[in-house]
Amino acid sequence: MIKAACHCGAVRIELAAAPAWVLDCNCTLCRRHGALWAYPGAGQATILKGPDPAATESYTWGDKELAVQRCRDCGCVTHVQAIDGEPPVIYAVNARMMVGLDPATTSVRQKDNGQSGVFWTHSDTPPEPGIQGPMPQPGPDDWR
Repeated sequence: MIKAACHCGAVRIELAAAPAWVLDCNCTLCRRHGALWAYPGAGQATILKGPDPAATESYTWGDKELAVQRCRDCGCVTHVQAIDGEPPVIYAVNARMMVGLDPATTSVRQKDNGQSGVFWTHSDTPPEPGIQGPMPQPGPDDWR
């Protein structure tokens, strides 16, 4: 079992085992959060216990299919939920919240959703192509 928690401990998630790999996405949102995502539904460890929904608040954007959850108290980004579903399904857990996760035994996959090829992590494999189309050229007031 591996445990994940925010800084203050209000949001806690228990997984059956440590993930074998985590994803570093460089899209405009994930790169700002600095998250490394573990995906319970992608052959990764099953979630044994989810967080108290009252301890989190969500941020949604775009097609409103996913909600990024953060702790109401300390602000740590802890997980992502699929909005359609009752109860909402945890789609990804921020591996940086996991206690005891060994980076030496967990590989990093990179997904180039930012279309930049730039990552803060190192991977032994080339980045996977993003699922989003090319970003428009930045203008003089663009903060992307």
